[in-house]
Amino acid sequence: MPANNSAKPNTPFNFSLKAFAERSFLLISSSILRLSVQLIIIFIYSRQLSVIDYGIYQSVWLYVNVISIISLFGLPSLILSTSLLQITLWIKQRLKLFTAIALFVNLLPVVYVLYSTTTYNYTIKLLMIALVAVQNLSVIIETIAIKNRKEKIVLASNLIFSAGFLIGHLYIIYTGYLLSQVLTCILVMLIVKILVLLFFGKNKITKIIETSETVILKEWLYLGINDVLGVLFKWLDKWVILFFVSISQFALYFNGSYEIPIFGLMLSAVGNIMLVDLSGKKEISVIKVKQIFNHSTLLLASIVFPAFCFLLFYNFEFFTFIFSNKYVEAIPIFIICLFVLPLRITNFTAVLQSYKRSELIVKGAAIDLLTAIVLMIILFPVLELKGIALAFVLSTYVQAAYYLWHTGK
Repeated sequence: MPANNSAKPNTPFNFSLKAFAERSFLLISSSILRLSVQLIIIFIYSRQLSVIDYGIYQSVWLYVNVISIISLFGLPSLILSTSLLQITLWIKQRLKLFTAIALFVNLLPVVYVLYSTTTYNYTIKLLMIALVAVQNLSVIIETIAIKNRKEKIVLASNLIFSAGFLIGHLYIIYTGYLLSQVLTCILVMLIVKILVLLFFGKNKITKIIETSETVILKEWLYLGINDVLGVLFKWLDKWVILFFVSISQFALYFNGSYEIPIFGLMLSAVGNIMLVDLSGKKEISVIKVKQIFNHSTLLLASIVFPAFCFLLFYNFEFFTFIFSNKYVEAIPIFIICLFVLPLRITNFTAVLQSYKRSELIVKGAAIDLLTAIVLMIILFPVLELKGIALAFVLSTYVQAAYYLWHTGK
């Protein structure tokens, strides 16, 4: 076990729930802005577009999000949990190795999009590749701003981005929908967001916390593998349906399995704050770790559990309001996927990451993915699309139990 566990259990530690909540609130507000825009666009596009066009629009995000996570390969998580100066020095000293890794994880998805997908024309493919590159740059710069505790700047940049994102989508849908115009609009707004973050989010690079080069490389490798496994898990069910079922069935399942993003966004925001606080010192007392973990759980549980009960009892009204009666057949899938929400009350991997136990995180992600695949094979012949959704819900509980067991140890 790391040396951190040697901290005396009665070590005095003053950690403010109010300060944690305020910083989390800024990032949550930023996430809610993006969520609100997403829901408005889904509300309008699911009604205005045909089922096939809507399925193609959502499939673009399937490709972009998966490729983005793979090409970033855990870098945002590493930035949050390690000194920026340490990372910068490591990259400079191992520039050839870093360049080789970056080219490898970026070129493979690019080749796949260009030559393996037949749903889109060449223009759309090039725009998707550009969107991935610019989005990745935006994610890295925003993560550095969070690391430097610039949550207000992050909120402002997302406010500008979300406003342009929404206005662009509305203008295009009501003046003649073209997918290429939508992607171009998103690219422009991402560039604006990057400029805002660069101009207002400057800060000194965080001080070095002594970490060996071997540890950095190992943590980066584990975090990258974990992110890849995580995104494969998140989108595997949709990949299966996209490849083996019709695009209309994909649209149906996509909406039914659409986990209300506010909870994932809140979890991500609070998890980022946890990682920044946990990585702020070379040694972390057990008391501090427990307080941060408890504060994050209390903060999110007070929102998640009431929302879960509301959605469980008013699932039909909520779902048809968002997606319209056109997708009413997806409601049983939506109800099954709701049972993931009780797990969205804390970041189950933050403590393990702060103790440099990323190998446990990777094992948990692998267990999650393998469990989902096995259950999907068993349940799909019986329950069809509902079986796929149930497989991923059950595997998520298995993963959470695994992480809690090791976090408790």
